[in-house]
Amino acid sequence: MTVPTAMAEKLLTDRKCESAKPKASPYRLSDGGGLGLRVKPTGKFWEFRYRGRERDRSTDKRPGRKETTVQIGRYPATSLAEARKLRDKLRATLDRGDDPAVAKRVEHATKRRHSAETFGEIAKEWLEHRQPDIAAVTHERNAGIVRRILLPKLGNLPIRAIDPTAMISTLRAGEKKGLRMSVRRARIIASMIFGHAIATGRATSNPARDVTKALAKRPETTHYAALQAEQIGPFLTALDASGAAAVTKAALLLMLYTGLRDGSLRGARWREIDFEAAKWTIPAERMKRREEHSVPLPRQAIAVLRELAPATDRGSDSYIFASSGKAGYLAENTLRIALHRLGFEVTAHGFRSLLTDQLYRAKYEDEDKKLKPLFRSEWIERQMHHKDPNEVRAAYLRTDFYEERVPMMQWWADNCDALKAGKQAPAAPGNVIPMTRAA
Repeated sequence: MTVPTAMAEKLLTDRKCESAKPKASPYRLSDGGGLGLRVKPTGKFWEFRYRGRERDRSTDKRPGRKETTVQIGRYPATSLAEARKLRDKLRATLDRGDDPAVAKRVEHATKRRHSAETFGEIAKEWLEHRQPDIAAVTHERNAGIVRRILLPKLGNLPIRAIDPTAMISTLRAGEKKGLRMSVRRARIIASMIFGHAIATGRATSNPARDVTKALAKRPETTHYAALQAEQIGPFLTALDASGAAAVTKAALLLMLYTGLRDGSLRGARWREIDFEAAKWTIPAERMKRREEHSVPLPRQAIAVLRELAPATDRGSDSYIFASSGKAGYLAENTLRIALHRLGFEVTAHGFRSLLTDQLYRAKYEDEDKKLKPLFRSEWIERQMHHKDPNEVRAAYLRTDFYEERVPMMQWWADNCDALKAGKQAPAAPGNVIPMTRAA
């Protein structure tokens, strides 16, 4: 808004403001429209003076006028031109029927609140908000990326102050450390954190959303093959002879004997193991599909766990595959690195492919000398904890085929032993001959 000429008869100039000297008592130089420069021994301060409407408290009916003064800046940090713009803004507030002093207090309180709303605080909130809906391994990975890549540069910054330039600088610092794939994941996570801040009214833009083109190109992905059936024997022999840590050896063997996802396996606690029933029950919060999963433990797996117990069993809440790392259990890359050191360029996840493939390939001869599948697909898919693509069947088929899976997994572990010893595969379990398929 422009102040009328009648209100601006004594306009100040930059020279007048600069030359104004302090006196024994403070004095005011008026610029019109309520704006004035208060000159004190301690400095020069811009102030806005206005009369607001005030109701008579005795009758609550008759409106009165009350003069109020609001300090709006210090000269010369706030120039004459800037002070006039602030005056016009406050007069516009007054014209809307609002009190400029109250509006200024609200603005200052909002700025203080925004400065306290740091990226680090909101990132922590986002991680906690997401945790119930994702697998433990995913939460662990996200938290690690936030901690290693995003927080060092952004953690203490108000989230509203972060712009694309700051975002690119943060991500490029990660690239310089050789973390190109982690940096790309960090950008996605940062974008979700900003999205959470926008949704909760604490940010108005998402600087992580459109910076992909400023990052290094995605590195070519190297796909390692899964362990092959003919490699099982050599793998077990090499593992026996290796100097790998007992916890790492045990984890690799349990991956082979159960087919669990490595995230669900690495974070296991001793309370999940029932030695008497030879059963491992993974709680829903640690499973990818957020459903509890029971896994039969063959004799070989039980033996591995009993051998490991003296080293890591410190109570039911202690981790089976404990380590000195921040998470308290084996890190995500430990098993892959161990496999490569043994001479097998495969991933730990490849054990799942191996198990699935070999269970489906297992055959027996029926009375007519025809080869038939040794195990029903439903048993195999339940063991792998895969989602049934047939939604109707999934809705009605509530059984997990646990009893059928017990001899199936014992056959598998015996088969691994036979391959290590160079012997024939074990006989088929009694529960599959003759086998009838579900309708």
